[in-house]
Amino acid sequence: MIDPIPVPVYQIIGEIVIILIIVVVSLLLAAVCLAIYKRDLFPRFTLFVLNLFYQPSKLFLAYFNINPVIIDEIGIALINSIYKDAYGKTVVNKRILFLPQCLRSLECPAKTSPQEGIMCKGCGKCGIAEIKDKCDEQGISICIAPGGEFVKRAIRDKKPMAAMGVACQCDLYEAMRYVTSKDVPMVGVVLSKTGCVMTEVNWGDVEKMLLYRSSA
Repeated sequence: MIDPIPVPVYQIIGEIVIILIIVVVSLLLAAVCLAIYKRDLFPRFTLFVLNLFYQPSKLFLAYFNINPVIIDEIGIALINSIYKDAYGKTVVNKRILFLPQCLRSLECPAKTSPQEGIMCKGCGKCGIAEIKDKCDEQGISICIAPGGEFVKRAIRDKKPMAAMGVACQCDLYEAMRYVTSKDVPMVGVVLSKTGCVMTEVNWGDVEKMLLYRSSA
């Protein structure tokens, strides 16, 4: 017969769990405060903490009826601040632009390639055609991605020196985390209107970020 576990052991385990919860919450709050008020102070540490406690922090905010998307927004801002300078130092024609398919018009005639994503025909029914022309002028690759796997494939196959992305907060942060983990500096612009179809973005911000060059 197995001897029952003494009550003091349960008490010790409970105390350890409570201590761990306090540590996690403390680190989360410290990361959020650093990101909001001192974004330039230890940005990599702040990003590390946010990544480490990504899901718990979202659950934590949701529990208090705070929109958890703020975690993605903070992460995007931190990655932009960390990698923008490195991005700006890369050769422009070695960059790649990732756009979400939801920016397309409902009347979009483009076909989807299993390798390249959505192949824009430049019909002018949405803003993609104009930014595609600018990419073509500068020699920048463009990928209108139906999903995250296209981003991974493009990074693997095209091997860009730098990347820029446009998407909703959650998708953009996920893409930026993946791309930067492959030692490719990436910056991003969040959609101004999210949703599954007919989304919107400030194309002026996209062009400015896309062609950004760091000062010497």
